Parts: sequence; structure tokens; C-alpha cells
Amino acid sequence: MYTVRAIIQLTRVDSSVMGFLCLFIPVYARTGDVGLSLGRAIPLLFICMCTFIANDLDDFERDRINHPERPLPGHRLSPTVAAVLYFICLALALFLTRRFVDQRMAFWYYALVTVSISYGYVVECLPSIKAPYVAAAISVPVFIVAASYPDEKRLYLVAVAGFLFGLGRELCMDIDDRAADVVSLLHRIRPTPIAIAAFIAQTVGLALLLVQVRRPLDIIAGVFMALVLILSGISWFSLKNHKAARRLMKLQILVGVYFLV
Repeated sequence: MYTVRAIIQLTRVDSSVMGFLCLFIPVYARTGDVGLSLGRAIPLLFICMCTFIANDLDDFERDRINHPERPLPGHRLSPTVAAVLYFICLALALFLTRRFVDQRMAFWYYALVTVSISYGYVVECLPSIKAPYVAAAISVPVFIVAASYPDEKRLYLVAVAGFLFGLGRELCMDIDDRAADVVSLLHRIRPTPIAIAAFIAQTVGLALLLVQVRRPLDIIAGVFMALVLILSGISWFSLKNHKAARRLMKLQILVGVYFLV
């Protein structure tokens, strides 16, 4: 059971399932076909898991300082086991994409795999673009939905909003990880202005969603996201509880999936 918990943490099951739902929910809402929706979304689950494993393997030394509680630096899993899990998830991601995804859309899945496994090179060689790079990867599932339904132009606005939410959260994570991260241009800027820019990005993302309000439930979802944004801002700036703020940001992204329906 101890090892199972470590694997769950390594693969970030909560975030991986969120990526899965970003595709499953909107496809099912439009088709009502569970099999089709699972076929399109299940590769994304393993792509996300593969990504998180690769990131932890790449960040092993940095995580000794920034995140010593994670499975690898905490010695709850060995790098060998993590590498085996990585190749299993990668193989499943590629096989399931080939088996269930229309070849006209498969490019996006393969592109996400490429972007994800190239993360280590960005961190080491191009650290200044790390935040937008990760945010772009986070928003790819939404772009897959938008590309699947090209007549629904509003979905591209949702994709941009997803990018901005991801960018804001990643900038805040980079602030907390400065101690061990490769020095970049952002290190020349004090943390507070970066955090302010992060919350501005998320506010713009929320505005892009609110301009699409059409139904009463849209208003409820928008108001809830606004409250979560305010609470995360209070947690970050007033309470100095950065961990709680980042968790609230994740909740905000999850609720934002509603606007894909």
C-alpha cells in the first residue's frame, strides 16, 4: 500500500484525471457516446501520467531542495521503478492514440507527448520560457476539443483562458521553486511583481470565460471561479499560504472544464 500511494503521487493521479476529464466531459456532452468519449480521452490520461513521471525523473536533484516529500527524493520509489512506469505509460499512450484517435486529430496527442518529454531540455537550457511552455502543454487538451468541433469558435477562447490560468499557476510555482531552479531572467525580478502578473493573467482568463456567459449555470460557474480567484489571492498575498493558493488555482482550472460543455 505504501508503494501504491507513492505511485499515485508520482503520476499525479488527480491532475492526470483532470486532463482526462477535460476531454471526456465535452466529447460525451456532445455525442452521448461513452465508448467514443473514453477512446478519445483515455490516451490523455496516460500522456499526463507519463509527463509527471518524466518531470520527476528530470527534476530529481532539484526536488531534493524544492519538494523533498515527493516519492523519488523521499526514497519511497527508486528511479528504476519510476523509469519502468514511465515507459509503460508512454507505450500505452502511443498505442491507445493509434488505436482510438482519428488520425486527423492524433497529431495533437503526439505533439503533447513530444512537448511533455522535452520539458527537461526547457528547464535546463531555456528556463525563461518554462512557465509559458508548461501553460501551453496544459492547454493542449482544450485545443484538442476546439479542433474536434471547429464550428464552435468559443472553444478557442476557452483554450486561451486555460493557457492563462495555467500560466498564472506555473509562475507562482516557479516563485516557490526558485531555490533550486536554473537561474533565468525571472530571477532578476522580485517575487511580488511576478505573482501580481500571475493573478492578472488568471483574471484575464476568467474575463474570457465570462464574456461567453449564456445560461444561468454559466453565471454560477463564473461567480464560483471569481470567488476561488479572490480566495487564492488572499491566500497568496495576505496569508502567505502559497500551497493553499496553488490548490485553489487547480480547483479553478477544474471548474473551468464546465465551459467546454
